[in-house]
Amino acid sequence: MILGNIRFKLIIWYIFILGIILTAFSTFLYFTLSRSLHRGIDVKIKSIGEVIASSSTNPYSQYSFSNIDRMLEDSFGLKPVTKFIQVLDESGRIGRKSQNLQHFQLPISIRALKNASQGKITFETTKALGKYPLRMVTVPVIRGRHIINIVQVATSLEQVGEALKTLLLILWITVPSALVVASLGGLFLANKALKPVDEITKTARMITSKRLDQRIKLRKTKDEIGRLAETFNDMISRLGQSFKQIRQFSADASHELRTPLTILKGEMEVGLRRRRRPEEYRKILNSNLEEVNHMTQIVDDLLFLSKADMGEVHLQKHLINLTKLVSEVGAQAKMIAMAKDIKVHISKDSDVPVIGDRLRLRELLLNLVDNAVKYTPEGGEMMISLERDDDRVKLRVMDNGIGIPTEDQPHIFDRFFRVDKARSREAGGSGLGLSICKWIVEAHGGEISVESEVAKGSLFTVTLPLAPPDGRE
Repeated sequence: MILGNIRFKLIIWYIFILGIILTAFSTFLYFTLSRSLHRGIDVKIKSIGEVIASSSTNPYSQYSFSNIDRMLEDSFGLKPVTKFIQVLDESGRIGRKSQNLQHFQLPISIRALKNASQGKITFETTKALGKYPLRMVTVPVIRGRHIINIVQVATSLEQVGEALKTLLLILWITVPSALVVASLGGLFLANKALKPVDEITKTARMITSKRLDQRIKLRKTKDEIGRLAETFNDMISRLGQSFKQIRQFSADASHELRTPLTILKGEMEVGLRRRRRPEEYRKILNSNLEEVNHMTQIVDDLLFLSKADMGEVHLQKHLINLTKLVSEVGAQAKMIAMAKDIKVHISKDSDVPVIGDRLRLRELLLNLVDNAVKYTPEGGEMMISLERDDDRVKLRVMDNGIGIPTEDQPHIFDRFFRVDKARSREAGGSGLGLSICKWIVEAHGGEISVESEVAKGSLFTVTLPLAPPDGRE
């Protein structure tokens, strides 16, 4: 479990990266200090060698090879306790050496002799006289074009070794200590950074279909965690709204189906109470058929909307002359409106092409016309108009019927929504017609809106994209 913990992973990565950085820095520091110390040793012993060489070639010098220690003390202000000096003649025999080399001698390599014969200075690290190796410089003493002496100056690398050993010990202590402190700090930071995630997890576990009111407390800072919490809250709000709509939809569907079933049951019970004449049974059966047709329409509309929600309704889009379609539906509207003596006016532009499904667009128009006829009193008027508007098409269905209250207009396209009193079940329909209209319009890339005033009528406006000149989508 701990290996799958994001805190553990963050700390491990943090320590790993910090360990690499500290190791690289320590390595760089160690080798930089080592190079600097060795370079300082080389400069110092070279300076001593050059001083001795210049004194030996100066005939007026007060020093000679017999008093090397005093010359160095006067020149550098210290006693060369850790410096080993010896002077060789041109044949390689030792002439003079410092007092600390009374019983020893510095070795000279073939490479150093060869370089000296060419007038070159040679630096070497040679075996130790004690615990630590020696750093040695070989300086030729040239008079004219001839080598008269060879000066060798060496010093122990004890101080360099001790300094590097001390540094290494410090690094061995500080780097692991820093990693331990960093791991504790990383754990603290990880806990602090992931605390909102724990809150999100805790809140998510509390959320059920009956407790969709839970929300995560938003942080003041708009960082990634804050945006995650905000997104999570938005998602829960949408889920809550969806569950609310589903519950409302289920309740409305149950109510819509319960009413005709209750009527069917009541009429059948009445018909079975006593023997009746054939005409009475025929009347009961006709009433039952009406209720069955009403339930069939509800079920068909529900099935259509369910398939539409799941993306299983596929439109057969083609180039359509919307003007002809409006003319056909307008003729049907006049026949439907004739029973209520409603006048139907049609206004349309010629040849208005759109890309769409003819059957679905026809269903859209018939639903809007049927609504206008239902809720327009006898002797009223309604109008169907079609016109171009730049690259859009506007289709309007207007009536002077009972109208829709302002507070109900935002919900008019909701499923099973009926305006109180006026839009009752007696007016017919399933309560899903306008929901289907909205889906058809949006599936064609358009918009539908309503403007209405009580007792003055309603205006439904459908806006669709005009077909491109080449007739393609």
